[in-house]
Amino acid sequence: MSPKSETDDKGPIHRWTPLPVRIEAVEHFADRAEHVLTVTDPAWSDVAHDYRLLAVNSSLRRQQESIRAAILLSRHDLGHLAVAFVRAALDDVIYLRFFASLDLDRSQELFAAMSNFDSLRALLAQRNYIGDKEMARPWYPTPFFDWAVAGSAETRTVLRELKQQYGWTGSLLPPGRWVADRAGQRELYDYLAAASSRALRFSAGEITRCGWIEPTGKPVTDKPAFREHLACFALDRLWRLYLDTWQVAVPMLERAGIRNDHSLHDEDMITAVARLRETGSVPLIHAHKWNLPPST
Repeated sequence: MSPKSETDDKGPIHRWTPLPVRIEAVEHFADRAEHVLTVTDPAWSDVAHDYRLLAVNSSLRRQQESIRAAILLSRHDLGHLAVAFVRAALDDVIYLRFFASLDLDRSQELFAAMSNFDSLRALLAQRNYIGDKEMARPWYPTPFFDWAVAGSAETRTVLRELKQQYGWTGSLLPPGRWVADRAGQRELYDYLAAASSRALRFSAGEITRCGWIEPTGKPVTDKPAFREHLACFALDRLWRLYLDTWQVAVPMLERAGIRNDHSLHDEDMITAVARLRETGSVPLIHAHKWNLPPST
């Protein structure tokens, strides 16, 4: 089954759908989605031939778990923290679309270089932080570090060549904005990346926007209405991004170790999605944060 893409559907906006109603609708969707798509373990021989399969498997599993986590957080007045999950799901969509647009050989080459760079950078950063003595205590022999340093230098050389070949600018890794352009998702990326990134790192704008002056003259940073609004935003975006990821992954599902169960038929998902659509699309920035009153 190939679901209809919902991520770019700006749809009707119902900002005040009660959070419990939205939670129930998202949970119903999650139940159906996990029955239709069962994430299992792919065969290594398939993954070695096409690294995108591992990305599909990991992305859909993580997004299923992120939706479940967002539901749990929302039920405990912590749903605003689930906005952090939106960025990861957005990256899944744009990077999978980008890699799916490449032929297999080019995809393998770039995926391997990016993977090696990330892995070796993390390893060497850990070594630099805790030192060789601690690294060697239960873990790594000294010759391994020599291999890692050499491998890092080699990977950087490969990425410089790929950077020139593909034409991205900036860092050695392709920037998210460039990937979004190549994936045809720039408008969505500009909206969600900036928005969700504030949930992951220090942001002066987010700090000031989350402060609300009460009649007492004191600012509060835990206003219930805003926390609920952010929870609704996260719940709304996560199911939409999940469907988009699913759509990109359709040609690779079986090889990625994901059982696509047709026994539930399309009607079950159609019903679950229709129920979510009735709750409306939720914009991130609440008009009240700009002191704008409701329309009369």
